[in-house]
Amino acid sequence: MSGWGWGRWSLLLLGVLILATYLGVLWLGGVQGALDWLQAQSGAGDPFQRPGTLRGEGFFVLLAFMLLAPFAAIVALLLILFVLLVLAGTLAPVGRLLGLPNWVLMVLAVGGLGGLAYVGREVWAPWGLWTVGLVVSAFLSVLP
Repeated sequence: MSGWGWGRWSLLLLGVLILATYLGVLWLGGVQGALDWLQAQSGAGDPFQRPGTLRGEGFFVLLAFMLLAPFAAIVALLLILFVLLVLAGTLAPVGRLLGLPNWVLMVLAVGGLGGLAYVGREVWAPWGLWTVGLVVSAFLSVLP
């Protein structure tokens, strides 16, 4: 068993945790409280508590999120990589002129993008928090 990689060990640990939770050995009662807190902090309200929409719309939102979120994450990752490549292409001549290695320029480019995201968090953070709150509300409405 020493030839197992980190992927197999993490899957084994995840399986043991799920089995322990199912059998009642491990209790995840704090998860419900954390989800309620996250829903309250998001500002999304509770859109799934109207009569007749409790489970149907919640299931639809969760299904749409599970189907579309991977594609949105891939598109966002590709956009970030494209911006990094453009920055690397424009900074490479400057780096050669100054005698800097390429990894220093990439650290500067990634740090610049991270700083730009941090400065502009007032624009994207409320939308992201609202989306998380909507998904949490849908998840809580589907729970028995």
